Amino acid sequence: MGYALTVIIPTFNEEKNIGPMIQAVDTICRSGGIPAEILVVDDDSPDGTQKVVQGLQETMKNVVLHVRTADHGLSQSLYDGMLRASAPVIQCIDSDFSHPPEKISLMYRCINDGGYDMVIGSRYISGGNVINWPWKRRILSAGAAFIGRLLIPHVKDSGSGFFAIRRAILTGVQLTPRGFRMGFEILGKAHWDRVREVPISFKDREQGASKLHRGIVADYLVQCAGILRYNFIERKSRNIVKAWKIFLFAGNPARNPDDPCGKSE
Repeated sequence: MGYALTVIIPTFNEEKNIGPMIQAVDTICRSGGIPAEILVVDDDSPDGTQKVVQGLQETMKNVVLHVRTADHGLSQSLYDGMLRASAPVIQCIDSDFSHPPEKISLMYRCINDGGYDMVIGSRYISGGNVINWPWKRRILSAGAAFIGRLLIPHVKDSGSGFFAIRRAILTGVQLTPRGFRMGFEILGKAHWDRVREVPISFKDREQGASKLHRGIVADYLVQCAGILRYNFIERKSRNIVKAWKIFLFAGNPARNPDDPCGKSE
């Protein structure tokens, strides 16, 4: 049986989190009637992450483990997973429960039934929020979100790492994964027409160490420059122009009561 959804979970030293996350994702997808492949992309963790996944694979045939031994990084892992995904819809989620896995069914329906090309779990729309974040991280995130809206103005949380896409929008696209904002890279370059945000509560990790590093700001600025070059110098995309047209002329259309994105879980 083919899969309808590939859920990509990037990991590095997530021995304590990855087992419960795989179980949670599998339970949610099965209860929603979604045949799902769970693809764990591990950056060659020296802890027991891989052993935990391999143990689950003995009874869960939909779990796939891919170990990366070079070019480590979150966005690189996500992109590698996207290239290996077998399903037409792809969901990206962190392994540490900072993203709510219970939203996966809703995000899948938005794409499969609602006709959206990308659905973003947003912290910055009505109903979204962040929990247990230190003030420095709040400032960094808010600043990055502001810069992101200068390029893609109708998306309030372009830097969210919790998103789903229709795999076809990546066809023929030259992505340059770096840093922590793979969703922003897709917004800036991929062939999307309709993007939707759904509210989430983002919770800081409870187990393990944060993967943020000092170079994150530099990575983001380089990424912004790359997206601008891709759109206006290389002219391989017109996503920024498209996003501004949506922002200026489409406004906020009335919500369709039959839109699956408008239905809560």
